[in-house]
Amino acid sequence: MSASSNIVELRVARGGAALPVMRVVLGGMASRHDVPLEELDDVQLAVETLLAEESGAGDDLVMCVSVGGGCFAVRLEGLSNPGLKAALLASDPFQPCEGCLLDVRLFLDSLVDSYAVVEGSSGRFAVEMQKRAG
Repeated sequence: MSASSNIVELRVARGGAALPVMRVVLGGMASRHDVPLEELDDVQLAVETLLAEESGAGDDLVMCVSVGGGCFAVRLEGLSNPGLKAALLASDPFQPCEGCLLDVRLFLDSLVDSYAVVEGSSGRFAVEMQKRAG
């Protein structure tokens, strides 16, 4: 883990233990920078929503958290689910179907102020999210 006063980067193995560790880091950054609990809850739920669609096997996940200029920003790297990526990039309205992902765009739109998908290497990608802090 590397840290400065406004940025923390966490590399964590995939699996059941990843989310609790990420929650601790998010909570610590929110507390240190007086981010209101409502904004923290939204960001934690957004991260949880993305992780729920990922498999427990594969390379580590990397979460970078920064707070500055009234903005709580999270970048979650190492995501690999092509269905999740397609859902986040889709421009057409969500059409429910058997076996398809819930519309993660709807969740993220209601939880964070903005998000973007960033291409990575070897089929991996990242999601950058921002939430106004206060």
